[in-house]
Amino acid sequence: MATVKRTAIAGGYFIELGSKDIEIYSIASDGSGALKRVDDIQGTVRRLTEQAGLERDYNQSFRQHVARLIQHINTQEDKTK
Repeated sequence: MATVKRTAIAGGYFIELGSKDIEIYSIASDGSGALKRVDDIQGTVRRLTEQAGLERDYNQSFRQHVARLIQHINTQEDKTK
């Protein structure tokens, strides 16, 4: 069975939600597209959630919250196209 990863790009970050891990990379601002792994995942998710105008639902796990954030980012991106 294939593994599905959810991804989104927002606020200078690349977010990836895999079957086991949540990974966030900062995207280089010099236009090179270089990625650097972010160590403070929870803090970065908190900032991106605030920027997106979402509220954290504490009835959901952190993984569910990140999935919801990715879905919201991608939905907003689709609306602007």
